[in-house]
Amino acid sequence: MMSSSAATIEAIRRDPHFPRLKAMVIDATGLAYYADKDAAFAERINRRLPFGHIATVAGYLAALEAEGPGGAEYQGLINELAVGETFFFRYIEQFDALRAVAIPECLRRNQSSRLLRIWSAGCSIGPEAYSIEILLKQHFAAQLEGWQVHILGTDINGAYLEQARRGAYGDWAVRGLSPETLEACFDRHDKLWSVKPKYRQWTSFMPFNLVDGAIPSYPHGIGHFDIILCRNVMIYFDEATRHRLLGDLHKGLAEGGWLVVGHAEAGPQMNELFIPVSVPGATLYRKQAELPAAGARGTAARTAAVAGPAPAPPPAAAPCRAPGPAARPADRPDAEPGGQSPSETAVQPAGPRTRKAVPPAAAPAPTTPVDPAGTGEHSTVLETCLARVEANRLDPSAHYQLGLVEEELGVGDPVAAFKRALYLDPRFVLADYHLALAYWRRGRLTPAQRHFRNAREALESRRDDEAVAEGGGLTVQELRGMLDLWLTGEEG
Repeated sequence: MMSSSAATIEAIRRDPHFPRLKAMVIDATGLAYYADKDAAFAERINRRLPFGHIATVAGYLAALEAEGPGGAEYQGLINELAVGETFFFRYIEQFDALRAVAIPECLRRNQSSRLLRIWSAGCSIGPEAYSIEILLKQHFAAQLEGWQVHILGTDINGAYLEQARRGAYGDWAVRGLSPETLEACFDRHDKLWSVKPKYRQWTSFMPFNLVDGAIPSYPHGIGHFDIILCRNVMIYFDEATRHRLLGDLHKGLAEGGWLVVGHAEAGPQMNELFIPVSVPGATLYRKQAELPAAGARGTAARTAAVAGPAPAPPPAAAPCRAPGPAARPADRPDAEPGGQSPSETAVQPAGPRTRKAVPPAAAPAPTTPVDPAGTGEHSTVLETCLARVEANRLDPSAHYQLGLVEEELGVGDPVAAFKRALYLDPRFVLADYHLALAYWRRGRLTPAQRHFRNAREALESRRDDEAVAEGGGLTVQELRGMLDLWLTGEEG
């Protein structure tokens, strides 16, 4: 028998005004994550009803239309819809890369202006922004003496921003930090950890909607950033919104500035707008001083040269290297038939946490890199992956890496490549995950959900702190959390 709460949610979902309400909110927020999750969206609406004297979907829709996205209730609904799970120094390898490559380059480039501007876009409750200030003050304090440093955190969720400004967090947000870092950077108040004033001087927060806010918007301080972090934000947007936002982020960067995105957010447009700079465990994206004509991209050597010398310089583009994690866990009954770089010396862990980056698996390179069209590193990487598949047809990792590269460059058939990886190794959990993402980007929601579920089930018996094989430091708990976001309120 259905509970009264479940019956109410089902009634909301079947209300004739429900599709229009959902479409209006998704259009205003870009949260296409809810496009195929009627039950999850209806559950959020149920949390907001009754709204004053309004207890119907039609009345609630009319009230939201009357007040617009800037209204108090609209903001309250957005607060219910937005996802806020985050923690300090999340994906430590990316912070290592910022310390070793991007920040030293910014300091050299801005030596005359002595100004450094960093944006945490979609900052949630603030740990990412504070992590940057901690990193800067622990490792670059002397170099930044006399500089103006501005770290801006923005989010669409007003409740998250209030918590970010308070700077007080429970144990979950500081998990993984060493006792030394906790003592140096936080004050303990009852059950909360408060960021010390020393590490809050450069950081501020303000509301900003990445979907409809103008970028750059210099009156609001949005623009001319040296570094932008926009991680695990674009996975909730549809392809058109994502495409437009990437273009806007490119405009919001200073010439030669750096963009950091989540593991699953790289795509073909990234390489049209940015130069990928790979370091062990992470890939950063750099804005070029001038966009070259199509088909005239720089080589890997040029990529490293643009970055300039650094304490731990990025390696030249390695064979078959693609952004995004890779891994292998638990049996699945419905597997469908259908390269990492060579081992390198890892960048030394830079953040307060000292988790060691997982070295990438070795991949054989072809004797001579193939670049028949003169398209630079993209063609070379693709050709290398194809050569690896040809030489290792029974290696699931080779097919998986080919799928990542094809998806990133927008060529070939990445869906088929991920299927082949799963056919050869049904326990290859990240092949399931990226196959699900590939289906979702193509509007095929049913198989996308099936493969998200397959990947989630494969992690059931794994330890939370276990590293996902070939995942660039991604843990089982982190991947499980990513999958749970996709599966919340799934239909059917």
